[in-house]
Formats: sequence, structure tokens, C-alpha cells
Amino acid sequence: MIFTLVLACSNSFTQKVTNSNSKVQSTECRVVQHARGESCIPLNPKRIVTLDFNSFATVLALGIKPIATWVTTEIEDDFRYFQSKVDGIEILRSSSGQINLEKLVLLHPDLIIVISHPFFEGVYKYASQIAPTVVLPWIEHRGNWKQHIQDAAKVLERTEMATQIMNDYNRRVQEVKQLLVNKKRSLRISFAYVASGQLVITRKKSFAGGILDDIGLLNPIFEESRDKHLADLLISEELLPKIDSDILFVAPLRKGDRSIIKRLQQKPLWNKLKAVQQEQVYLVDFSVWRGLNILAAHEMLNDLSKYLVRTYA
Repeated sequence: MIFTLVLACSNSFTQKVTNSNSKVQSTECRVVQHARGESCIPLNPKRIVTLDFNSFATVLALGIKPIATWVTTEIEDDFRYFQSKVDGIEILRSSSGQINLEKLVLLHPDLIIVISHPFFEGVYKYASQIAPTVVLPWIEHRGNWKQHIQDAAKVLERTEMATQIMNDYNRRVQEVKQLLVNKKRSLRISFAYVASGQLVITRKKSFAGGILDDIGLLNPIFEESRDKHLADLLISEELLPKIDSDILFVAPLRKGDRSIIKRLQQKPLWNKLKAVQQEQVYLVDFSVWRGLNILAAHEMLNDLSKYLVRTYA
């Protein structure tokens, strides 16, 4: 995906940036190290703007409400875990892959947060002229959402809150485990999604796979196959019967991918899946099961609790 910055070449834009910077520089600040160097951020930032989806979710989970965030989709409609959480937050929508820097200047942010990802590679240079900008490591940790919470908490001085967040997550993991202990069930679960007309199965290094592994439910099938470092593995139709999970969760990447799932369900090989034979294939929300943030993690745990109770009540 090509990332383009919308830059204003007029003198007025330069003046706005200069004025915005002077306001920030005149306040006391503390130096924080980040993925692109260091920045001196306000001691108590009040006007935080996030420029990526997962930082937005993480900042919200840390109990801080940004004044704005930039997204490329309708988060209120497409992401149920943001329901009621975005009230009062300006959504800088863009379907073209562009950030309007002039609009960002007019928000007068005192801290901008973004992740280190090729998609945002060109952002830091310009964002840092508007306000102190922190680039949280992302590619360095291969998109580790748990580490992202810790990194954001250090910048925002919310480390105790981060510990509480992970304690709450671990408590919920144990609750789901207990559901199975009470039912004396030993299960293996897989999650696959459909993208570009193909079925992709997620493994331990993926978001959903990691959560299933935390609970002890992940089917280790395909974990020892080639490209061990990959979180996802493309599955051909011929390999479908090898998905011998008790339960299979499937998600379409886009609404149009539902037709691909329907076509798969008409294949003779599909009916050989253990989960199909046991009528334990469930369609789930891609934005949740591929969420890469703590809000999505809790929604996924909600799904697991719901379907496990429904299946083994």
C-alpha cells in the first residue's frame, strides 16, 4: 500500500506548524526514547492524537481519551469493541491512504503517537514538526500487542495500569480455561480467515493463535510446517481435511469473502473436516479475531466463552 502525505505548500501551513511547535516547546517536558530516536513530550499531555489503529485502542485501554485519531475505515460501525468509546473523539477519516496535515495542525495536539510500520514511514518527519511525536516499536516486536501495551504505558506513565490490564486479561484466560475444566473437555480449536479468495489458517504467532495458545486450545496442526516464523499459512483445498480441530472459527476479511466461504462449504473435502461433521464451525468477526489490541482480545474471549458454553452447556 502506498502511503501519501498531503502537504500544504503555502506559507500559512508553515506558520501554523511553527506556532504549534512554539506552544509545546514553551512548556516543561520530559525526554522519552522511542523507535525513531527521542522526543521531549509534555509532562501531562492533554491533546493526544494517535495516527494508527492499535495505538488508539491501547491508549483508550490505558484510560486516556485522545482528542483525535486517524483511521481508514468506519470504526464505529465495523469494530464493535469501539462502541461508546469514540464519543467526543474526532475521527480523521481517510479512505485514500492520506493524512491531511493541515487538519492535524488545527487540532493543536501536544503529543502524537504512531507505530513503526512501513505504512507510516513518512509520517514522523512531518508530524514531529507539528507536535512532539513518539513512534512506538511495532515491526521490531513483530506486532506483539502485549508488548505494545507496555511500550505505550511507559510513554504515558501508566505502567501500573498496564499491569492491571494484563492481569485482567490473564484472569479472563483462566475463566475460559475453567469452562473446559468444569466440562472435563480437552479441545483443539483453529481459526482461519478468507482473504483474496483463499483460506488462511492462523498459527501461534498470530493474534488469535496466541490467545488460543494462552488458553491451551490452539490446535498445533501446521505449526511445524515450512516458514515457521509466519503467523499465517495459506491452505489449499487439498489440505482442508488436515484441519482436524474440534471447533473451527472462520472469518471473512471483507463482506464479499462470505461467498468464498459458501463455495468452500459446498466442496466434498469440506465435509471431511472434523468440526464440520460435529457441526462446530462458527463464523466470527475478522476485526475481532485479527484485532492486535487488548480491546479486541477481550471481544475474542467473549466469543470463545459464548460458543464454548453454547456447545458444551
